[in-house]
Amino acid sequence: MNYQRNWVLAAYRAEHEKRRNPTAQILDNFDQRLFDTYDQELQDQSDPTIPLNLFNRSILVYFATRSGASTPETQVKHAYEFFGNTRPTP
Repeated sequence: MNYQRNWVLAAYRAEHEKRRNPTAQILDNFDQRLFDTYDQELQDQSDPTIPLNLFNRSILVYFATRSGASTPETQVKHAYEFFGNTRPTP
């Protein structure tokens, strides 16, 4: 997986409320879709005070999926803003 499993599971659950038994393949595909949608944007908008380690990338992607904005660029922007204001830790 590209991101920490628990954050992928949280994002999957938020997006697919009624699906309670995803297969490993479904989760791998979902993780890849998150990576394809958000990872380059995470790098493009990187903040020097936020290292892009696995935990930070995972939680930033989760925050992006919950943004409600219509584009990945704005979703990632919102994720960085929220992360910067809350400083979550593993």
